Amino acid sequence: MTGFTSDHYLSRETTVSVNGLFIIIVFFSHIQSYIALPPAVHGVTSGLGQLMVAMFLFYSGYGVGHSVRQKGMPYVHTMPVKRIGKVSAGFIPAVLLYAVLDLACGIPFTAKEFFLSLTAWENLGNSNWYIFVILCLYLITWLACEISGRWMSEKNWETCSFIILCFLGILLFFFLHETKESWWYNTMSAYFLGYFVSFTKDKWDAVFSVRGMWLAAAMLSLAAVIWLRPLSRHASLYLVMTVMYCILILSLTKKVPVYHPVLYWLGSHLFEIYILMRIPMILLLYIPVVWVREPVIYTGISAVVTMVFAWLYHEFLASRLAR
Repeated sequence: MTGFTSDHYLSRETTVSVNGLFIIIVFFSHIQSYIALPPAVHGVTSGLGQLMVAMFLFYSGYGVGHSVRQKGMPYVHTMPVKRIGKVSAGFIPAVLLYAVLDLACGIPFTAKEFFLSLTAWENLGNSNWYIFVILCLYLITWLACEISGRWMSEKNWETCSFIILCFLGILLFFFLHETKESWWYNTMSAYFLGYFVSFTKDKWDAVFSVRGMWLAAAMLSLAAVIWLRPLSRHASLYLVMTVMYCILILSLTKKVPVYHPVLYWLGSHLFEIYILMRIPMILLLYIPVVWVREPVIYTGISAVVTMVFAWLYHEFLASRLAR
């Protein structure tokens, strides 16, 4: 990225780098499931809570909406393959790796758990909720666009698709609310905001171009997040807080450059890092060497192995999907 302008706040360089920053936080959040880390680390991860994944969902919604707007219905028709199929093709081999890992470590699982894990409804030690939710969000986005494309004129189908998407999203929210834990659904609003921003970016640009408006938006959204945080046990308020948090990050990246080559690399390998990071964390618990469970050593080895695995898996997926 050469130079920085205010137009970069939704560029690929910025969005991928922001994702790279947050996947680091997710890494530290996950590793605490296996080993104790300093209170300062726990303070950051617990303070953010599920908000650490909000921008993943926001940028996914924005990316889908941007592609739909730029490429129209021809792109919509390819979504089952380019979006849903691509995620599934990357997720299923990872589940098989976790199955092999569990068998090697003597971690039991049933045939039912295995097959449900392939759909991300259950897991074999891997992270799964985000994969299940993003697949569902891609599915209902495709349905919303297909329905609106058939029923509405070219002038109105984008607005109609958002309305249908929100309706289907409410149904998905209540389904997950009745069947899963709160973290499966309490940040979903970020995706819908991202999709909405993709169709209204010119209006966001106009607002942020007003002198000081980005700072006002950042301060107001920060105040809203701080005010809502103690009340966020209620799912509906967590959804609102998620929206305000995304607006906060959006406001800050309007003026503050985020791009860094390391963050960009991490963000470019977001999927692979997210899905594979627990493998070294689990393996280290079963190595009969006490010193590897020292927090600094355990964290360092987990981080290095995760990045190596992520690179190898990224190359594997690239070659596989290129066929």
